[in-house]
Amino acid sequence: MLKTSQLLTIGIFTALFFLLYFGCSTKSNEQMDHEKSRSGKFELISIDRVMNEGITKVNPSARIEINQYTEKLKNTELDSQKVDYLKSLASIWYAESIPLLSGHYAEQIADIKKDALSWSIAGTTYSIAAQRSTDDQERQYSIGKSRLAFENSLSIDPKDIDNKINLALTYVEAPLEDNPMKGILMLRDLNVANPENVPVIMQLARLSIQTGQYDKAVDRLEKVIELRPNFRDAFCMLAEVMRQKDDMTSAAQYQLKCDNIK
Repeated sequence: MLKTSQLLTIGIFTALFFLLYFGCSTKSNEQMDHEKSRSGKFELISIDRVMNEGITKVNPSARIEINQYTEKLKNTELDSQKVDYLKSLASIWYAESIPLLSGHYAEQIADIKKDALSWSIAGTTYSIAAQRSTDDQERQYSIGKSRLAFENSLSIDPKDIDNKINLALTYVEAPLEDNPMKGILMLRDLNVANPENVPVIMQLARLSIQTGQYDKAVDRLEKVIELRPNFRDAFCMLAEVMRQKDDMTSAAQYQLKCDNIK
């Protein structure tokens, strides 16, 4: 299984983050899975508790700003002003290394703007929170919120493959009890539909490494290099795979390319 640190194609979305801030049952299995992901495990934590604990940890100047923007938010009815204040709050909490609360405000922005980009940013922010969390309940909460946000984004822009990848990864990291292979199958389906999409192939390669399928990982990484000859991450991963295969000569060759590609 992937580590949480591999949950995202973070590079694609981090820039977007800073740019904006700074369905006897007749339902299909897909609909039921979607609804389960919406329910998530949001009851596991109290945002008020997280906020009360968080406010004691931030630096004094940030605490003053948080209180100021929170008060302004309470006293405006204009959506444009709400979005500005929410962006400021999201930015401050992110800068203070509490991305769960940043995601909380990013989600409120998406609730107001109702566009695919805002939901994508909310999903990414919650995913970063899941990646960094040391508390299991907060991590599960963040994964559930991330999943919901990516689903909302895809309901607006169904063709966004990056959000499809990130949604699939939430199911890989936190599988459904009655459908544990959902995330992996989603990635495989994406690969069939988009055989030359490098991020999809890279995620499948990581899965192969995690499950000890090193030959399959090599095939996938070589495909990435065929598509993108100077893709540093592929060479770096190949070096590690070769070390796992005890092929130190090939490992050294790939490591050299990894080190020399900027």
